[in-house]
Amino acid sequence: MSELVVGIVQGDFSSSSPLANLEKATSIIKRGYRGADLIVMPEYSMLNPLLVRDPRKVYELAEEPTTSKYLAGFVRLAENLGTSIAVHFVERTPTPPYTRSTTILVTSRGEALHVYSKMHLFDAYGYRESDFFAPGSSPSRLIVIDNFETGFAICYDLRFPELFRLYALGGAKLVVVQAGWVRGPLKEAVLDTLASSRAHENTVYIVVANQVGELFTGRSGVYSPWGVKELDMGYREAYVEHRLQLEEVEKARSTIPVLKQSSEKWEIRLKSSTYL
Repeated sequence: MSELVVGIVQGDFSSSSPLANLEKATSIIKRGYRGADLIVMPEYSMLNPLLVRDPRKVYELAEEPTTSKYLAGFVRLAENLGTSIAVHFVERTPTPPYTRSTTILVTSRGEALHVYSKMHLFDAYGYRESDFFAPGSSPSRLIVIDNFETGFAICYDLRFPELFRLYALGGAKLVVVQAGWVRGPLKEAVLDTLASSRAHENTVYIVVANQVGELFTGRSGVYSPWGVKELDMGYREAYVEHRLQLEEVEKARSTIPVLKQSSEKWEIRLKSSTYL
């Protein structure tokens, strides 16, 4: 039976210093690490634009992947632990004051793989991420980690089901979501509803790593391919490891063959189209 052990970091990363946030993340992980194959950091765990507020200041604090001291710290940690770490990275672009909200996968071999930049920016609830970030232009590539084809998404992406269906139709068994889910009326319930829906309608595991603190809801967790929340981390700083079973994805897809049925329906629609 193939399994993947995922370690989820839930913390309050409110410092405007990336290196201070790196030190805190390292401490949280080292206290709880038991052998995870993949560790997931939450969104904004390097730097939080919603707290810094000034796009020019965020641009100054952002880094480029090839010269980043922040990423270099995670490379050392991943090599020492022998694991991979999904790092949220505020990436400087050539066009100030815009940065990108990016997922970098740091591997145990010392690689820092640019896998995804956030496509759907959080211009809602009175916030405007587009004042800080340039949007990504494409979905993530799927990364195979211990037989789990894995896609990546960031926070507000959860509200766009077509991205998750695209990953699932492409073969994903797991989608990792790095989140800074902002507090508000019923926002915890909304996070659970969206994550469980994305898991159930695509028969994939969804892993959410979220922040706590002044702005955020916490409630990081794991959602099974049946749409059930298997792990709820509540509202506390913590590091928790959880086992994902490839067999559960296969069972769900056999019992609820929505992906096969979806593919068949789209094939029928495409074949019946008329082009002038």
